[in-house]
Amino acid sequence: MMGQGTFQFIANGGITMVILAIFSIYSLAVIGERFYTYYKAQKATEQVAGKGLQYVADGKRAEALRLCEQNAGSPVGKVLQAGLLAIIDQESPDLAGKRFSRRLESCKGAMQRATSAEITRLERYLGSLATLGNVSPFVGLFGTVLGIIRAFEAIAKTGSGGIGTVSSGIAEALVATAAGLFVAIPAVIAYNYFVGRVKDFTTAMDNAASEMVDRLLDQATHHGD
Repeated sequence: MMGQGTFQFIANGGITMVILAIFSIYSLAVIGERFYTYYKAQKATEQVAGKGLQYVADGKRAEALRLCEQNAGSPVGKVLQAGLLAIIDQESPDLAGKRFSRRLESCKGAMQRATSAEITRLERYLGSLATLGNVSPFVGLFGTVLGIIRAFEAIAKTGSGGIGTVSSGIAEALVATAAGLFVAIPAVIAYNYFVGRVKDFTTAMDNAASEMVDRLLDQATHHGD
């Protein structure tokens, strides 16, 4: 009986509800995963941002690199780590030597590439979340259309337009519309919130990279003096 009822539900247009249920599960999974990812990234960034840059200012680049490696979940840590590796791998004892400007440019390039990679990582799944927010109302509308079609078919078969004849189809149509909005609204809200978080992380990465370059330049200037 249950299997027959499920088959009848799908045959009557309930497939739209199945699709929306799948959309809802996927959307909630993405929202939960992104919240957890951004939470970890924020906590790690709080550990590495100020302290790591202070290490750089004090000339303790090895300590700064170790701190970044210990907080691998931080986008800022990844950017600083890339810059530090570019400096340390090519480092000569004379920070203000002739090759300093070349090493500094290598450091800037490494941090820019790391920033791009981290933005891509932070934006993972956001495209699919935006797609669900846009598509789900149309899937619900499709279910609505099916419900209305069945209502008119019922009228044609019975030759009567009474409320009992059309109520089932109209009710199913309204449920499909509500389900589409139920999936779309949280997805759109979460997407906009996550885009804002990505922008915040991007600003933090750009600021950290710029500050590290400034501190390296200060060290070179003082060393030259």
